[in-house]
Amino acid sequence: MRCKKAEDFFLDYKDLSEGKKGFLKEHFKICPECLKEFEEYNAALGLLQKALDFKPPANYWEGFSPKKNSAFPLFDFKSYLREKLDKLLALLRTPLLGPVPAYVFSVLILIGAAISFSSVFRSGGYSSGGLVNNLIIYEGQLLSAKDDGLLTIYTVSQK
Repeated sequence: MRCKKAEDFFLDYKDLSEGKKGFLKEHFKICPECLKEFEEYNAALGLLQKALDFKPPANYWEGFSPKKNSAFPLFDFKSYLREKLDKLLALLRTPLLGPVPAYVFSVLILIGAAISFSSVFRSGGYSSGGLVNNLIIYEGQLLSAKDDGLLTIYTVSQK
């Protein structure tokens, strides 16, 4: 119980009366653990007091403050535009999804061209617009053709 009472006096040691300080000194003669703990407590308080009383030297803040006398470089609009243009051109030169879309697009164009020319090979001749010549005229209908040089228009009418 005496150690607990002595530990309660540690915090208020500087404000203690002479009688209580004497009690602590007598206890420290008996209990070396409390003496060691009290010395560690006083050492920690000493470090804290030293940190609170810190007075920085005159040039202490020079490393932290920004340099006011150093000039900022002027904004160069030409180099800014050149940099942005280079980035844009690099984007246009670089395939976004790699070479695969270009190959797929090329194959689709070849397939489309093959389909459009396939009617030429099936009918044996060229038909306008890629249509096959399979016009059926029933009895009683008339077929008339109007050619304006670029396009031939066929019309079917009743007799």
